[in-house]
Amino acid sequence: MEFTGLNEFTENLSIDKILSGDFSGLISVFYLAVAIAIYAVIIYNFYRYIARRDCFKPSKRKYSKSVGFLKYFFLFPFVAIVYFMGFSLMLLFLSKDIEIGVVLSTSFAIILAIRMTAYYTEDLSKDLAKMLPFALLGIFLVSPSFFEYQDIVNKINSIPEFVNTAFRFIVFIIIVEWILRILLTARYAIKPKKVEEKEKTVEVEPLESDNDKSNKSSNGKE
Repeated sequence: MEFTGLNEFTENLSIDKILSGDFSGLISVFYLAVAIAIYAVIIYNFYRYIARRDCFKPSKRKYSKSVGFLKYFFLFPFVAIVYFMGFSLMLLFLSKDIEIGVVLSTSFAIILAIRMTAYYTEDLSKDLAKMLPFALLGIFLVSPSFFEYQDIVNKINSIPEFVNTAFRFIVFIIIVEWILRILLTARYAIKPKKVEEKEKTVEVEPLESDNDKSNKSSNGKE
């Protein structure tokens, strides 16, 4: 049976049929590939940013601590709003029979989990942050009919009814972020950052073998 299938495959394979075929379908596939690539690039930058422990680059100026405090006090609320809106929209597309209140609370829980794990290890927070966006992409590719346009529009139109709940979640995200920053500052006050980085480099640095040590000593003598 296997040889028969192989023979049929070779008989049906024809260069003339390949070259004379209709290539119009490739254009739509190409557009789909471009759309997937654009979506992947946007999500790549989005989840890597939200998964970073330090949302803003540390300032090297004279009053770096004061500048950092002002950034998290005035700028982080806008960042939190973007986070919350982004994950809420993703959940709106994924959830068919879930109410808006549940969508907002779930989005709130996901963002808090990402920010808390970012202070533990950024690798874990990155895995957590990219899970939902790429799950959305996978569902769209496998079952495009899953997304009902009118249902999504109705849910978006009902969001203003939950604006107070949404802002309550955003304020709580900001408070948790400030608490995490304070705990991180206290940790570095007890155990300075430079000492911690030295310990990491010592752990990562490979151990020298006896042969390497002997070679270095012989080179030094020469």
